[in-house]
Amino acid sequence: MVVARCWQQWITEGRVYRRGGSGRPRNTNDREDRAIRRVATSAPTTSLASIQRHLPPSRHPVPSRETIRRRLTEVGLRSRRLLRRLSLTPHHRQCRLDFFFADLGQLGV
Repeated sequence: MVVARCWQQWITEGRVYRRGGSGRPRNTNDREDRAIRRVATSAPTTSLASIQRHLPPSRHPVPSRETIRRRLTEVGLRSRRLLRRLSLTPHHRQCRLDFFFADLGQLGV
């Protein structure tokens, strides 16, 4: 049926246009997409949750974290969160310093 309709339009009008509207509608608009990109590029170490909190209020529901991840992936970005490390206790710091100075002593420095 699609081919027949395209052929008929080609014969009568000399052109063929694709009809829009197929597929699932996007749940974010262009303005929200730009806001997501702006937040992600202004602070590259933000998490998806913080990007979600910093989006301007709109009449649409807040996009999910998965939607934000998809929008960033579409433009070649991603949310980068700093790695969390346990802070060293004073005992661990002292052991590390002792090891460092022991290595210097072995090298003859």
